[in-house]
Amino acid sequence: MDEIKINKPNKSRVFGAFLLIIGIFGVLVIMHRLSYYVYEYDPKWSPVDYGKLNVLSFFTIHSNILASVYLIIKGIAVFGSKRAQKIAFNPTFTLLVTTYILLAGIVYTSGFPLKMSPPLTWDTPYNAMHSFTQIFHHMIMPPLMVIIFLFPATDEKIGKKAPWIAGIYPLVYSLFSMARGVLGRMHFYPYPFYRPEFFYNMVFKGKELNLPVAYALMVPALAGGIGIFIGTAAILRAIYNKRIKEN
Repeated sequence: MDEIKINKPNKSRVFGAFLLIIGIFGVLVIMHRLSYYVYEYDPKWSPVDYGKLNVLSFFTIHSNILASVYLIIKGIAVFGSKRAQKIAFNPTFTLLVTTYILLAGIVYTSGFPLKMSPPLTWDTPYNAMHSFTQIFHHMIMPPLMVIIFLFPATDEKIGKKAPWIAGIYPLVYSLFSMARGVLGRMHFYPYPFYRPEFFYNMVFKGKELNLPVAYALMVPALAGGIGIFIGTAAILRAIYNKRIKEN
């Protein structure tokens, strides 16, 4: 890292303090979600109490934990830690964090018009905090990470293989989530599109579920989903490298 020029504002202590504050706040939000869990029966969104730790099943939580830890490490890096700089100023790692949390936010917000995302409610203190958490995770952190991403820490470009690497974790997560839904005692799926009947009902409305056909339909859907991660990472990579070239 000694030979790589660190760009502004990645040398500003004010910026470093800002990153630390947001990162620590992000960790505290997740800890609050885990500590103050209240099961509220809802026939559509929460028909079964899966327990408070089940919140860790969601890709959104994974991406926000990663982003919060990244912001903390980057804040420390801005203050001059060489070890932290090796992680936080690594452009490939920055690309992965940004890609994951950006798509988590896009999928969630696009779910509102499709009626696939639970509505935000503010009628009780618990629901208000839960709704704030959803907004923070899906509507505040994603654009914040994109903004930070647009200001490269160093002059090091993102390699051509990085977008392909971005598709590995979503693939593993998807396969695990589908297997857990089938084999688990409660048959929990973190997202509706992991259910075998989701795409089957789109194609064969009203017909009895045929599992082999249902899973056959999920293969191109899964491939398309992973392709979105790779494509998004490729676009972000192009933007990032162009920013470096312009600077």
